[in-house]
Amino acid sequence: MKLWIKLCVLFSVVSAFGQRPTITGNLDTVPADGLYLIPISHSVLSYAQSNLNDFRIWDATGQQVPYFIHPTRAYSRTTVSNFSAFNILSNSRVGDSSSVYIFKNPKATLTEAVLSIANYQGNKGYQLAGSYDTKQWYGLVNNGLLQDLNHADATSVYKVIQFPKCDYPYLKLVFDDAQSLPINLLNIGTASAEMVNLVPVDKEVLPLGSISYTEQDKSTQIQIRFTEPEVVNQITMAITSPELYSRQAKVYTLREREVNHVMETYTNVITSFEIRSDAPLVFDIPMLKTKELYIEIENKDNPKLVIPQIQLLQTPKYVVAHLNAKQAYTFSAGDPELQAPEYDLSEVAQTQTRALPVVRMRSLTTVTPEKPQTEPISLWQQPWFMWCCIGIAAAIILYYAFHLIKDLNTKAG
Repeated sequence: MKLWIKLCVLFSVVSAFGQRPTITGNLDTVPADGLYLIPISHSVLSYAQSNLNDFRIWDATGQQVPYFIHPTRAYSRTTVSNFSAFNILSNSRVGDSSSVYIFKNPKATLTEAVLSIANYQGNKGYQLAGSYDTKQWYGLVNNGLLQDLNHADATSVYKVIQFPKCDYPYLKLVFDDAQSLPINLLNIGTASAEMVNLVPVDKEVLPLGSISYTEQDKSTQIQIRFTEPEVVNQITMAITSPELYSRQAKVYTLREREVNHVMETYTNVITSFEIRSDAPLVFDIPMLKTKELYIEIENKDNPKLVIPQIQLLQTPKYVVAHLNAKQAYTFSAGDPELQAPEYDLSEVAQTQTRALPVVRMRSLTTVTPEKPQTEPISLWQQPWFMWCCIGIAAAIILYYAFHLIKDLNTKAG
């Protein structure tokens, strides 16, 4: 009996998952050939695998368009003023493995330096060391990384490297050239620097299906539901009263498990945090994909918090693809059986960290696979009919067996 129950449950789960709709849509047309950044809509992430293994882009002929998943970070550019160059004492190459620059520190102490670098496609690792005599060197930065080394309008970029406060009169900057070509370092100095975000990472506000508040056991229970499962990365709140507060809160989901052959519901805590009137009401949570979410706030003997607004946000995901001008492209996701595609585009284009033009998704449509049509089953092919026949046959056999035993006993007596 237990085996039959488990098989029925498994069949139900497989059937439900197999009927999960896929999602399709179109991409906006692009004005010129080139690489484009494609933000993945939260609606697509609701149906797609969490690692986007099942995401595909198609051209008008039905051929796959290669892409790669882009790191989620802001593109930034450094602008400087009042640049003052340091004295570069030496510039040398060590085989094909590194480039070494030794420069003099004109200040009593130093915490950063500004590098002027000719445009370079890719990233560059570096190390920084200090010395009092240019003979014995002491480490300051072991695994530094320069990114976004390509200016869209000029032929060079400024990059600020920061390091622990030091008083070394000599500094040595070593670039790792073992796996990449050397960069052209034009100058090293100090300046008034400012970081300007070209493409900020703006989290997407998720649409809520419903939200409800319950007060019990000196706590506020907030239940949030989505129409479809959503990937949640952050929670923000607006609190109007009381004026001063400090409360403990936790985020959790409800799950089921089998204990002693009985299914029970338990609380699965995702994270906890403190809600304070003197701190931002923005809370990062571990990535969670769910259709229902709970927030519990401990009030103790304090008045409840008045929370007129709660927003759940999602960190965007991006892919980069090479698209042709005025061509039609579609995309699809939601097939749990697909494996991650293998495109060589990522090998040659992923190092290009400049700000890319953005192309948006539109006309999203969910498609539920049609259930296969089956021919009607005859009466004698129905399972219940078979079991009825077996039951009747068993009853007849038992009836004759009982009377046969009764007759034998009568004759023996």
